[in-house]
Amino acid sequence: MIATGHRFYTDTAKYPALEQLLRTRELKGSDNYYHEVLTPFQITLMSICAADPSRNRLSIYAPGAWVSLPPMPPELTDGLPGMHHHNCYEFTYILEGSLYQLVNGKRFYYPAGSCCLMNRHTLHAEEDATDYCCLFLSLGPEFVERLKGAGHGFLFPEEQQGQENEILRFLGSGRGEAIQRDFLDIVPRISQAEQEQSIHRLFAQMLETLIDPPHGATYQLLALTSRLIAVLGDESRYHLSHVTAETAVEDLLMSRIDRILSLRRGRITNHELAELLHYNGSYLGRIVKKHSGKSLFAYSMEFSMDYAGELLRKTELPATAIAAELCFTNVSHFYRLFRSHWGMTPHEYRLACKSSHA
Repeated sequence: MIATGHRFYTDTAKYPALEQLLRTRELKGSDNYYHEVLTPFQITLMSICAADPSRNRLSIYAPGAWVSLPPMPPELTDGLPGMHHHNCYEFTYILEGSLYQLVNGKRFYYPAGSCCLMNRHTLHAEEDATDYCCLFLSLGPEFVERLKGAGHGFLFPEEQQGQENEILRFLGSGRGEAIQRDFLDIVPRISQAEQEQSIHRLFAQMLETLIDPPHGATYQLLALTSRLIAVLGDESRYHLSHVTAETAVEDLLMSRIDRILSLRRGRITNHELAELLHYNGSYLGRIVKKHSGKSLFAYSMEFSMDYAGELLRKTELPATAIAAELCFTNVSHFYRLFRSHWGMTPHEYRLACKSSHA
């Protein structure tokens, strides 16, 4: 009997379908292990209940086979290997709850709707300290080659343009002999409802195809995966960060802070930011100070004033309406901040923009 890092039984005598799906072996000289996915395309659904591990669930779906595994009792999981890497690329998408990923010895937080894409050599593990439901999409190198159109011409120019997608570039970067221990951090800009209409629907269609494959199912999975990559790689919908073994957790947090400030037009309190990122507010303030040299308030006002300038350039809204849109109750305060940022009043700024385009 062996166990995955998710603490589930993987006894092939009791669950013979596993022989078609995966193999796991410990890495010599370490507490880590190697997870070999035996199919070019595989989806794993995992549900974790931190307070009651007996409620944990794991189901694996692949072309021609699927299996559901029960959790191991806690007394049998002591001393099991922890971190792992695989022979495939792995998307981890959080459907519900939140989890902490341990990657290359560092701890990263993923709330519902966020995602990461692991390279084949990246050591990682999912903590079981929180409640969550997540989906793992495993793509073998041969499936990735087909996604990238290797050996096949594209019928439409838009398909060739789609190859510039950052996720496809990442998938192509790990094909050589050089060992790369990196991953993509993928955080949504879109709402939960929009995620359900796009990402969740695509995953549901993939599962339907695996469970009841129609004629042309292979091409359907390729098409659905291509659409998934197009959505996740769309910068207007998702924020992507390339994280390497050298990337500091603080750098990634700063990237996420920038994303949130951009989405909120700079209008967020330290307390609200701390709740969104699940880190101490003072710690986040120190990160902003270290990277920008400014307090969180001063740094966030740069986003607010940049947006105010954009509205003055592109609309005819009066400055008072722009101040209201940015949730300033004190218009005089808004004017002072704008002048400090742009070196002129909103009225002067609008006139200067118009004269420069005259």
